Amino acid sequence: MMEGAPKIYYVDLKQDDPKKATMRKLRDLGIASETSRRSMKVHLILRADSEKFCTKNDRELVIRRGICLIEGSWKRDDLLYGDHGSFERKLPTLIAANPVNYGKRSLLSSAEALSALLYITGFKEMAEKIMSKFHWGHTFLEINRNLLEEYAQAQDEDTIHQIERAYGLD
Repeated sequence: MMEGAPKIYYVDLKQDDPKKATMRKLRDLGIASETSRRSMKVHLILRADSEKFCTKNDRELVIRRGICLIEGSWKRDDLLYGDHGSFERKLPTLIAANPVNYGKRSLLSSAEALSALLYITGFKEMAEKIMSKFHWGHTFLEINRNLLEEYAQAQDEDTIHQIERAYGLD
């Protein structure tokens, strides 16, 4: 892990093919640590159904609290529902590059979602390092580069919505 970098955690629901579980790969590389459902509340939790977008203003929260992702199917994830605390965020619209959902809006792998969150909150080098661990990772960054750069500059959620509208992603 890079010095000054946020800690990365995940809760593994063991719903995915182990060969496609990107957070398990990051664990094996020493980048992420598995945590329990009970302890995930203390971290910034990335959830698709959160009410609040992540912005560059979440950088200090990411540093203080760390990041927690959910390794599991978005379609079957019981952990996505319910209140997990006040530190929940969702990503703005991005295009997947992973082999399962290539080209689809917002159907990111956990590693893509993590990389996007890091990029938006000012950890661009760490985001690129994580994507370098996947043969398709550079593609995710390439096809989303302009969006990620603009999202990383957005001061607030209204600006995120404006960017999505400008790209026809709303």
